[in-house]
Amino acid sequence: MLFKDIKCPNCEAYHDPTLEKCPECNNSNELFKLNRVPKRVVFLHPICQVAMFIIGFAYAGMYLAELFFASFIRVMDADNIYKSTLLMTCTYLLMFVCLMAVPLFSRRKLFFGKFTNGIDYIYGLAYAITVLAAGALLNALISIAHTPADNVNQTNVELIATNYPLVGIFIMGIIGPICEELTYRVGLYSFLRRINKYLAFALTMFFFAMIHFTFDAANMVEELWSFPSYLLSGFLLTLAYEHRGPACSITAHVSYNLIALMMVMVQSNG
Repeated sequence: MLFKDIKCPNCEAYHDPTLEKCPECNNSNELFKLNRVPKRVVFLHPICQVAMFIIGFAYAGMYLAELFFASFIRVMDADNIYKSTLLMTCTYLLMFVCLMAVPLFSRRKLFFGKFTNGIDYIYGLAYAITVLAAGALLNALISIAHTPADNVNQTNVELIATNYPLVGIFIMGIIGPICEELTYRVGLYSFLRRINKYLAFALTMFFFAMIHFTFDAANMVEELWSFPSYLLSGFLLTLAYEHRGPACSITAHVSYNLIALMMVMVQSNG
């Protein structure tokens, strides 16, 4: 486990064992090499990583933000689709601001330094195509045993995308996936990666799939059939993060969501 600070043999300053070099004297960290710490993964202070997960987690920070905004939005004289869109927009914008604020107070240079390599964005596009292809293949296999229908999450996405396309593209295509990557990859995965790589993969995939799962008794069958697709997406996006860092996984997630939204809009106008 990489939680306890270590003492630099050169300057005797204590620092996080996940850092490649001592922040005080720039001396190489031997524990970093011995534990094969992935250079692309963002290791903020552990408390900051937990904070990012709590802020963005659907049943914690996100839920509280929705309750706060809902108290104002529910009294508006507007249709339900407009209210749902406004609620989603306010919630994700608040989450985005809060999530981005955390790295500003914990290793800012380390965090933003992960976004300077252009090749990471190219890999991100490749991962997005992989997620699309793998998802299509999995859905084709599932369709052999079950005739697919839209689940609750897909229905909500389609309603917002067709009624408010610009908001859908901005929030569900860009801001939403960025928030999810900061929450589940930079926050949850990076924290668990200090303990064990495979534990980090398993729990991150599970929580990522759960936030897209709706506990709706009337549609439970469709939700359960959709769950493997969410697990697969969670695995590939986590792999992208482990492989090339946040620039890659964010690019992959944003690209995937934008392509999916475009497909919904084309079908609705067809």
